[in-house]
Amino acid sequence: MKKLLCVLFLAFYFVGGNGQSVSEKLDKYLSRPGVFNGTALVVYKNNVILYKGYGYKNVREHTLNDTATLYRIGSTTKPFTATVILHLAECGLIKLHDPLSKYIPDFPRGDSITIDALLTHRSGIKDYLEVPAIQNLPDSAPPVSIGELISWFKNERATIKKGDQFTYSNSNYILLAYIIEKMTQKKYETVVRELIFEPLQMTNSGFDFKNLKTADKSVGHRNVGKKIVVEDFDSTYAPGCGSMYSSAMDLYKWYKGLYAKKIITDSTRENAFQPRNWLYGYGWFSFSSYGRKCISHPGGVPGFVTEFKFYPDDDLCIVMLNNSSIGKVEADKVASIVLQKRFKRSAM
Repeated sequence: MKKLLCVLFLAFYFVGGNGQSVSEKLDKYLSRPGVFNGTALVVYKNNVILYKGYGYKNVREHTLNDTATLYRIGSTTKPFTATVILHLAECGLIKLHDPLSKYIPDFPRGDSITIDALLTHRSGIKDYLEVPAIQNLPDSAPPVSIGELISWFKNERATIKKGDQFTYSNSNYILLAYIIEKMTQKKYETVVRELIFEPLQMTNSGFDFKNLKTADKSVGHRNVGKKIVVEDFDSTYAPGCGSMYSSAMDLYKWYKGLYAKKIITDSTRENAFQPRNWLYGYGWFSFSSYGRKCISHPGGVPGFVTEFKFYPDDDLCIVMLNNSSIGKVEADKVASIVLQKRFKRSAM
């Protein structure tokens, strides 16, 4: 009788009053014209609710997205950088209250900027994307060293006084990538592969997307309908802050791996999720959505948009990788369908 009741409950959950399953509702939402062009993965309590590609991988060549398609993930790179930093702290190689000057002695105000402030975007360091030297570079610019990249923004005027408030700045995570390289004597990319990708078997994630040779690689679009694609840029211009590419399933492995005790401890993970200023912790946004804890970090570079959200108490993970800058899909709407809640946009 108990088994029968469980089956009846699951049937009621996955098939709503109008006869549509949750999977069908999600597919109908994502299939609407102009809504989504990418790959979506929704996993609820270890059950894959939806895993499907939509639209064009390359509109000019008429190739279609599928579950194996690879995408740039932009700022969704930042949680990986933060996790490496926290791992180094667990190993005693760094301390979160260490001043930046310990690693870059001549950095302006380096004595008053801590690693903690870099992690939580409270350093006041200007976002390098606002610096003319960066803005005027063509997308075809050759690879650059992380030291040279830092030199282009290190002397820029502070945007806020140190520690006053949250100001999101990609520069913070470039500096964290530099610290990782200095303390490990390895390239940032190598450390992420060894510490995260390999233990979690994230075999479809990496960094040099521009030079990636595979049929699974997507093309970024400014507008799919008008067949406008973007010119790719070299990943060395976004180390630690936006250099990664990945697949939908690899990001799900990342979510599960955070709870597998293979990279950082449970207490360190929960400390990372703890929101500080403006709902931001150590590399993660953390907030309440539909009355539940939600952890997230979106990402975007020209031609690509990433939504990556998970509800740990419900074991709901939503990955939406979009290779078009134009789209109306929202992970919050997906969550509302799965959790059977009235749609409401969250803080992030």
